[in-house]
Amino acid sequence: MKPIGQNSRKKSTPVAAGLPTPVPAIFTLPLTACLNNTSAGILVTSETHQCSWINGVFEKKITTPSPVGLSLAALIRYFIPLISEPQAFEKKMKTLTRDKKPYFGWQLPFTNGQIWEISYLPVFDGPQFKGSIWQIIDITRKHNVQAAIRRNEEKFRVILNNLNAAMCETDVAGNITRVYESFCRLSGYEEKELIGKNITEVFVPEENRDFASNLRKHRINDNVPLVYDMEVVLKDGTRRWVMASSANIFDHSGNIIGGAGIHMDITHQKKLQQELEEARRQAEEARHAQKDFLASMSHEIRTPLNAIIGMAHLLDETNLDAQQKEYVSILKHSSGILLGIVSDILDISRIEAGEFQVNQREFNLRELIQSLRHTFELKLGRRPIKITAELEASLNTWLIGDDMLLNQILLNLLGNAEKFTGEGEIAVKASLESWREDKIWIRFRVCDTGIGIKKDKLELIFRNYKQAEGDIREKYGGTGLGLAIAKQLVELQGGTIGVEEAAGFNTCLSFNLPFMDSRKPLSATGGKQSRKFRQHSFEGARVLVVEDNPMNLRYIMSLLEKYRIDYQLATNGPDAVYFLESRQYDLILMDIRIPGMNGLELAQKIRANEAQPNVATPVIATTAVAMESTASMARAAGITDMLTKPYTPDQLLQVFNKYLNEDETELIMEEVQNLSGYEFNNDLDVRYLTALYENNISYAADLFEIFIRTIREEVAKLKVLVERHDWEQMKFQVHKLKPNFAMVGLTWISAKMQILENYLRTHQEYHNNEIASLFNEITVEVTKFYPVVEAEYGKMRAFVNEAGGD
Repeated sequence: MKPIGQNSRKKSTPVAAGLPTPVPAIFTLPLTACLNNTSAGILVTSETHQCSWINGVFEKKITTPSPVGLSLAALIRYFIPLISEPQAFEKKMKTLTRDKKPYFGWQLPFTNGQIWEISYLPVFDGPQFKGSIWQIIDITRKHNVQAAIRRNEEKFRVILNNLNAAMCETDVAGNITRVYESFCRLSGYEEKELIGKNITEVFVPEENRDFASNLRKHRINDNVPLVYDMEVVLKDGTRRWVMASSANIFDHSGNIIGGAGIHMDITHQKKLQQELEEARRQAEEARHAQKDFLASMSHEIRTPLNAIIGMAHLLDETNLDAQQKEYVSILKHSSGILLGIVSDILDISRIEAGEFQVNQREFNLRELIQSLRHTFELKLGRRPIKITAELEASLNTWLIGDDMLLNQILLNLLGNAEKFTGEGEIAVKASLESWREDKIWIRFRVCDTGIGIKKDKLELIFRNYKQAEGDIREKYGGTGLGLAIAKQLVELQGGTIGVEEAAGFNTCLSFNLPFMDSRKPLSATGGKQSRKFRQHSFEGARVLVVEDNPMNLRYIMSLLEKYRIDYQLATNGPDAVYFLESRQYDLILMDIRIPGMNGLELAQKIRANEAQPNVATPVIATTAVAMESTASMARAAGITDMLTKPYTPDQLLQVFNKYLNEDETELIMEEVQNLSGYEFNNDLDVRYLTALYENNISYAADLFEIFIRTIREEVAKLKVLVERHDWEQMKFQVHKLKPNFAMVGLTWISAKMQILENYLRTHQEYHNNEIASLFNEITVEVTKFYPVVEAEYGKMRAFVNEAGGD
């Protein structure tokens, strides 16, 4: 081929001003050099359409012999076996060569999956046709990518159009710019009716439009996606609920240009939710009605039943013949069963209503189990059944937990064992299971040699009103509630219950419960004297007492004076802060609940500033809330140790010995006189008083005296707070007063005070009636038992004086 431009200029020469621009040197190159250096395949045909030349790119594209030299017909035959649509190819080739007009973008598919894009360029020298240049570009990859994009677009279009998720797009003002078929189907509108309309004005009820507009502004201004429920109005005027999910749309520069929203029809779910809410409300009303009915029936049944049981026992003490004694025995037995049934039904109702509260306090596990064993020994009488109790030796400290609930669980399990055991043994066992999360887990087992339980019936025994065998009720009686109540009480406290195998026993019911370990050893009592640790005095020690309870204050002051301890008294937080910043103390004895500042806050303040004189002083917190969470918070606040109210003189003395005695080896063993033989009034909680005072009747009398002098005034203060609905101050007063009742044996009033405090902790406005009613009950109880406590105080003083005179 001749160089480009050879016919018009032989060589390049400089051009003067005003003359044509000189031709660049590149145009002097041969045409073959240009065509060989392109990335496209090139095929050149002559004026007779014979293939005269191909470049290297084209040569690499073909695997067959070179087409150079082939005529047009032969060239067509050459490609036909390789082409997917040979007839269309032949026709197109003939048309292009006949018309001799440029053509671009002809996409030619091959049988091997390749696609070439062909451009046809006829070459003329003036009017004379000189041949053609065919440019071939392999667009297979580009075509496949575009096809995949089209397939994905089609797939998502089908999904969006057929899902119950109507989608549309809007601009920043909320005007609709694009809708999908699914959106038209949901709304009832056609696409042409929606484009350009404001989505809020079209679909949102007028009362909710401000809310919808603010949502869109929030999405755009804060650039956050939103998910929300909203009621919409359709074309026919009906209303539907949709769950809408909307997000911003951005341009290439990252600017927000609108939003895309997906709307899912949840009208059915909303209706179902409303029906469920209505059902829940009705169930709640039914539960309250059931509770009220059971409470009423309890009163109605128990009143005559108590008379029946009482008269039966009185009748049994009269002179009766053998037949009459048999009738009375049947009457006593049957009335006892009826009383048990009523109690079981009421217990299960209270549990299901969530009215059982876990009230934690210190208790003696060994004494509790031995007391239960003794009770059932008396109940078994002369029956050939031995009842045993076995406690692991490591369980030798006072525990903190709900001993009342534990007692009821064991009562139910022992009652179940006693009912189904004709002879042999019933065993109660307690063992240390593990330490987890600062709690001691104890495993309890109640085993018996009774009738046993079949393995396929084990899952039934803990269900309400269920018994393992169908003939059990006919033969042994009962409601099937005893074990169900035990199971729910165990789970209420975080434990589990089940059935185990135990050698020598037919049935072994096992459960575990968590307790806090007070680390206070169980003291051995008995006889007229007991040995105690005591130091003669703590002269020189300085103690700050932060306490506002008059009963506790009087007692602590008497002990401090007895041990010759130099003490300072603060009855509120600000006074305590002043004393702590003014002088250094050897020990701080502080109630957690004090006026003017929470005890935990005060402890944090003490520990926060190393420049303060008491930053390292031991802080002992006294509290009536013996809960693990309280202990954890106390440790986090910097409190050194805790003392649970009510505490004995020996427990307080142990604290003094631990933190005020510089050399513990100097402790002196000394005889301390305890007075045994005193019996508390049965109208009081005898078991609790006995465990608390350990025959120290003089100490008991001191606290009874303080109670008598202060309790009426304290209850009167509470009455004023109830009338004012001053729940926050009342919560503080109730917490402060709660332990005082237990210290004089009115433990059930302490339990009611705990329930009252629970009501006062949160949502007091929902418990106005319960608070007032419960406080009235407490007031009646205090009025009723105040003379009993007063008489008991007089009896104790006489007993102490008489013992001292001896």
